[in-house]
Amino acid sequence: MAYKVLNNILLKDVSASGLASLKTDLLVLVINKETKTNASFKDLNKISKNYISKTISSHLKESGSSVLLPNIDGIHAKNLLLVKGLDKKDPIHKWLSMYQSVAHKGNHIGSKDISVMPGSVTPNGKDEFWLIEMVSKTIESNVYIFSETKNKTIKKPSVKKLTVLTSGLSGSNLNKAKKAVKKGYAVGEGVNTAKYLGDLPANHCTPRIIERKVKAMTKDFPKLKVKSFNEKEMQKMGMGSFLSVSRGSEEPARMMVIEYKGGKASEKPIALVGKGVTFDTGGVSIKPSPAMDEMKWDMCGAATVFGVMSTLARLNADVNVVGVMGCAENMCSSKATKPGDVVTSMSGQTIEILNTDAEGRLILADCLTYVEKYKPSYVIDMATLTGAVVIALGRHASGVMANDQYLADKIIESGEESGDRAWQLPLWDEHQSCTKTKYADLANIGGGREAGTIHAAAFLSKFTKNYKWAHIDIAATASYSTPVKAGTGRPVPLISELILSKKLK
Repeated sequence: MAYKVLNNILLKDVSASGLASLKTDLLVLVINKETKTNASFKDLNKISKNYISKTISSHLKESGSSVLLPNIDGIHAKNLLLVKGLDKKDPIHKWLSMYQSVAHKGNHIGSKDISVMPGSVTPNGKDEFWLIEMVSKTIESNVYIFSETKNKTIKKPSVKKLTVLTSGLSGSNLNKAKKAVKKGYAVGEGVNTAKYLGDLPANHCTPRIIERKVKAMTKDFPKLKVKSFNEKEMQKMGMGSFLSVSRGSEEPARMMVIEYKGGKASEKPIALVGKGVTFDTGGVSIKPSPAMDEMKWDMCGAATVFGVMSTLARLNADVNVVGVMGCAENMCSSKATKPGDVVTSMSGQTIEILNTDAEGRLILADCLTYVEKYKPSYVIDMATLTGAVVIALGRHASGVMANDQYLADKIIESGEESGDRAWQLPLWDEHQSCTKTKYADLANIGGGREAGTIHAAAFLSKFTKNYKWAHIDIAATASYSTPVKAGTGRPVPLISELILSKKLK
């Protein structure tokens, strides 16, 4: 059940063959000082009778700007896209944006393949292999177009092939470049996997539908071991907190567990836990109608687990990871959980549910208790948990809270490396008072309007005392409302970088 868009991504050295003879629908040249001294570029410019260099001088004034030149005599590429390159000092989000635009341009003009020569100028602290990986990842994840539920107006991606062009690489460096292409391609596929699940309308993406898709993963990736638990099985395990969320829906909840064992048998696994509320009405504490359709993306934490596990399997990564997807629909009915109800979690702690719209933490509580059986080295949960994180950090960064500073540091570091940024919020002892209540061991909300994101993490921390844990609130980053409503596939790049780079020891 793979969700890659491109059929393949190739690496090609053009130092001998040159650029003029390259047959491609769209040849992309990133123009900077080093490009202009490149032998392949000089030959191409000479064949164009200096038309390319004149166009660069007259049209490319600002970094990231571009101009499309079709059908130049003597050049086999159908279209030439000249892009004004960025400076080493430019932040990574600008580099990502530049190549996102390249992917969109390829689809817009109907190109079947794109050939990109990114050059050797990279952001400060990054090398050419980082650049190659980033280009592969960004093009793959941005030629994606969702069309699953269209009939008459369907539009599919035209781009099916990417070639990353290099010059002068040989030996070990060439091997490193090939590995970078492969890694970027796999991460991009994981991003598309998460996007696809998130973009599906809620009636096309119920917990049972997700269950079928997860089980289908084993056809593409036999190394993955999938377990699925229905409501009766979860009831036997004592998951009263989780099951309180799905009570109001005719759609039964499901918990999927994906095990990937690519490392040494003695190595403890990293555990990933994802919130998968396939639609969130808020339950009895019902949400306002405007933008409620966006609550189909309330399962993006579980979608992230799905995407990361596919990336690891695609790369045959030498790591041990277990992913848990807690999926339920939060609906309002006569059977729904009511404010003031008290339920018992798998941990044995009772919870007074003061707000049924604070449901994600109820699912995560039992999933976080469940993963303890794997004796994980680290546990990371990802959830579209609070609107408060959007207010705190905007749409640019996911919020991180943790009971282990080393883990938090490595998450932030991986966000900077991948361009999928995150920022740490405090989780102090003072915040724990928000969980106190007269009628149960814990309350699922507290503290009023203050520190909503942190208070949600404080609640989760009550179920994570026996291992090193971090919570990533992705409510701000997993999907966009404007300029178009769409899933982003975040934080698949961050989590993939964290695991594949083996930052956690």
